[in-house]
Amino acid sequence: MLARHAEDMFWAGRYLERAEDTARMIRATLLSTVGESPAHGVERMGNLISTLRLEMPTSADTVQTMAESLTSTPPILHSTAGLGLDVQAAATALVASPSLAGSVVFCIGRARENFRSLRDQVPSELWEQINQIHLRMHQNDFSTTMEHDPFQTLDFIRVSCQSLTGVISTSMSQGEGYRFLVLGQSLERALMTCRLISVRYPELDGSSYDEMALTLRSVSALEAYQRASRSSPLASDVARFLLLDDAFPRSVLYCLRACEAHVNALSPVGKTPPMRHLGQLRSKLEYGDFETLLAELPVLLIDIEAGVRGVADDLSHYFFRNAEAFDLHCQAIGPGVSA
Repeated sequence: MLARHAEDMFWAGRYLERAEDTARMIRATLLSTVGESPAHGVERMGNLISTLRLEMPTSADTVQTMAESLTSTPPILHSTAGLGLDVQAAATALVASPSLAGSVVFCIGRARENFRSLRDQVPSELWEQINQIHLRMHQNDFSTTMEHDPFQTLDFIRVSCQSLTGVISTSMSQGEGYRFLVLGQSLERALMTCRLISVRYPELDGSSYDEMALTLRSVSALEAYQRASRSSPLASDVARFLLLDDAFPRSVLYCLRACEAHVNALSPVGKTPPMRHLGQLRSKLEYGDFETLLAELPVLLIDIEAGVRGVADDLSHYFFRNAEAFDLHCQAIGPGVSA
């Protein structure tokens, strides 16, 4: 397929995954603040923003601009408990602000634009579904609904993204376009799981079920983890599961294996740079001694994040940009960049 079409597919997958993961994490964070003190909620939301690698606006002008982009106009940030963050307003911005690169609305809009350029290569059901989601998110009452009923809104986003994934897996011909799409989803998923572990691991002291549950609910892993390890609250057990479980679709190792399989199918002749890079990342996790990996966990996670960004760069240079000029596919988020 054409390089620009392959890149559109790859980025559509990344944007879809980013939107779903962001909605999951916001829901888990808001759920954890119910009945807690305002300071506790601010801390939780700050951790979420760190996980997403976003910088919320701090200047009055930027705050006002973002607030006016929503149908209702609560301040996105204000002085709360001396920490400068309003939890509900920040959650609304992360979901509904079209001016915040990385928000759910922003990512769905980008995915829709990519699919629009691929109308003749994707199932009509896929285009209809993402168009309906996009239109719903741009109705005047969407941000208001998010403010007053955030859990229903976030459940709508999660189920909608899962429906899109279902359409992709059951209605799309599983050729090159499908592989680039799922490759983008899997890379983004591995990146988001790494970021979650890096932010949440210091909070897991082995004594709090709530901290463990928040971490795992952020990637819909609580039930799978309970079946696998009997609800151990130990930070090492949570990290092992999210990094190395070979049966859970959101673990880093599972995602890297899926990426490797798709890249091998896309480039069956010779060891290409993306294949080598993915193989090195996967082997480091799969064959490394876990106690050694755990002792160096902060460095390991930084290396994996950098490795995933490196794989995205390798894919871009090897598949997308040898034959096509880069400006044919201008994206607001570069491979692995925080937004």
